[in-house]
Amino acid sequence: MIRRRCVMQGLLASGVLGAAGVRAQDPYPSKPVRLVVGLAPGGIADLTARIIAPRLGEVLGQNVVVENRTGAGGAIATRMVAAAAPDGYTLLVAFDGTHVTIPAANPAIGFDPVNEFAPIGKVVDSPVLITSHPSFPARDFAEFIALSHRSIAGGNGPRVFDYGTAGIGSTGHLTMELLKLRLHFFAVHIPYRGGGEARVQVLGKQIPLMLAAVPTTSGDVRAGVLKGLAVTSAKRSPALPNVPALAELGFPEAKNLDVNSWVGLVAPARTPAPIVSRLDAALRQVLATEEVTARLLNSGAIPVKSSPDLFARQIAADFSQWKRVIAESGLHIEG
Repeated sequence: MIRRRCVMQGLLASGVLGAAGVRAQDPYPSKPVRLVVGLAPGGIADLTARIIAPRLGEVLGQNVVVENRTGAGGAIATRMVAAAAPDGYTLLVAFDGTHVTIPAANPAIGFDPVNEFAPIGKVVDSPVLITSHPSFPARDFAEFIALSHRSIAGGNGPRVFDYGTAGIGSTGHLTMELLKLRLHFFAVHIPYRGGGEARVQVLGKQIPLMLAAVPTTSGDVRAGVLKGLAVTSAKRSPALPNVPALAELGFPEAKNLDVNSWVGLVAPARTPAPIVSRLDAALRQVLATEEVTARLLNSGAIPVKSSPDLFARQIAADFSQWKRVIAESGLHIEG
């Protein structure tokens, strides 16, 4: 009786272990994959995710679903993905404005962009575009600076210009604050839950200015419903050849400025290397298609697929760079 019980227990254990072994060998992915975006629809992270998701799903053989989880400038979504199971089914559409600049500005934000994620690869680069409503009196950023300086010299107190961005600590926010320090003008930051929301406010003339990656408003500038004052890259954006780069506008303090936003995919830390490799290969295949490349370029972004290792190094380098900029500028951000 005892022997039969032991045999049965052994068979049961073998069966359980056998089933577990089969499950462990199930090919990845065996169910839908989520691409979590921490900002509202309409910004570069959301646009990029929605361009690549359908083709990524075709390559992986599973649905790839874009999910917007807004709040705290993208920190809520970022913390959620950091805490998710490291199984390749919950990925973050990482945007430098939420993944790097916000934790650089606020160490208490609740996530570590370097150690809590497994980079898969960068997808696109894009300069920041300074945009205004067509009724704004300045034709470019140099004229805006002159307008601000004249208001300061007027004796009745400086005229304050509001500018919108994707949120507190975003790349647009820190770039404008850096320009304020270098060029000595006044502007008040109005944070939104994404570049798309700031765009709506500029279109409606609730605020005069905004800063966001080129894809957010490049179509509006080409259509003439918004005005491009400058891009923050060293050269003009191919998507907006009529919008000057800051380096062209005659300010020595901005001559060497070259700020680009990026979007990439990251998984939670400890995601198995074979899954990261599978996603890396799939993303490369997606970005090699003419349709995806054309759509990204048309949006104003530049497709740039980097390896997981190169992307990890860029995240670490950008994080350190923005921490230095914040320290030098004396900017203190909480919340």
